[in-house]
Amino acid sequence: MSNKEGKLDTLIGKETVITGNIKARGSLRVDGQLEGNITVSDTFTAGASARVKGDVRCKDAFIGGRIEGNVYSQGKVEMHAGAHLSGDVTCKGLVIQDDVFFEGRCSMKEKEQNNKK
Repeated sequence: MSNKEGKLDTLIGKETVITGNIKARGSLRVDGQLEGNITVSDTFTAGASARVKGDVRCKDAFIGGRIEGNVYSQGKVEMHAGAHLSGDVTCKGLVIQDDVFFEGRCSMKEKEQNNKK
């Protein structure tokens, strides 16, 4: 799974464990473990080895790992094979591939409504 936006601004590596909230300008890819809320101005990517406990707010999300928390996306959310998401999703578009575990609700909003959050 690659970053669909092209540019990667911040990477949390596979062997990294972080406790605390993260705010990042640009895009963020997590391959390690993170316990805390994430706010990203652009693309959020959770690699296959990612383990996130907390809410995610972003422009677009590409999920391949495990997230326990809600995902709030201004655009689309893509869950790739092997992803595990326990939480609600708010987005404009949703793609769920085969072999994904998703337990929660999805609320699809118009772009104007989602930007007001």
